[in-house]
Amino acid sequence: MKNFIQIALMAFIILMPLKNFAQSDCNPYYLLEEGRKWTTANYNAKDKYQGKQHYEVLEVSEESGKLVAKMMLTSYDKKDEIVLEEEVEFVCKDGVLQMDMTKYMPQETMESFKEMDVEMEFDAVTIPEELEVGQYLEDGGINMKVNGPIPIKMSVKIQDRKVMAKENIEVPAGSYEAFKINSIVKFEAMMTRETKTVDWVAEKVGVVRSEQYDKKGKLSGYTVLTEIE
Repeated sequence: MKNFIQIALMAFIILMPLKNFAQSDCNPYYLLEEGRKWTTANYNAKDKYQGKQHYEVLEVSEESGKLVAKMMLTSYDKKDEIVLEEEVEFVCKDGVLQMDMTKYMPQETMESFKEMDVEMEFDAVTIPEELEVGQYLEDGGINMKVNGPIPIKMSVKIQDRKVMAKENIEVPAGSYEAFKINSIVKFEAMMTRETKTVDWVAEKVGVVRSEQYDKKGKLSGYTVLTEIE
């Protein structure tokens, strides 16, 4: 797949006003600081371990009016064997932080496209600087084209995003006060698949837990923050 993982990793757009380009001031929810490390783990609905992702910020610099963080991503399968090790860039410019959107793509779809030529376009998924319960957030999504003898077009739309609550949540990395944000994710190709995602976003940390549900409201899997340095 043509640069699929690297492109997708830079696609989750979070809008935050920048006070300045100091590393800790990029936005109130995600800190891009040199040496910062964190790990997330994936589980299915039966709490069975499915793999993990480890992130490390290698370097942060200001380039042409934007904040650029070079980051090493290492992804592991359920046997903790490395399946991806790649350096990526997260960028803050004009209050926009580009981050991971791959969780919105069905895992089986990503696996099936590994060796294919894929083009992707993204719409911003934004979070304002000030969050409050009851607030609605803007929609976003991904449009994707798989090139080949029979081209395939598909899209992922993130809709009906709402801040549901502010609550304390405990994950392996610790206890956090976080905003609970619900969204509907629609995967459209030859047929439409609809799921629900619930994220808990904590200040200076980011997403500490994310849950995925099928259209009937049944939990299909979740991701938790396990370590942060």
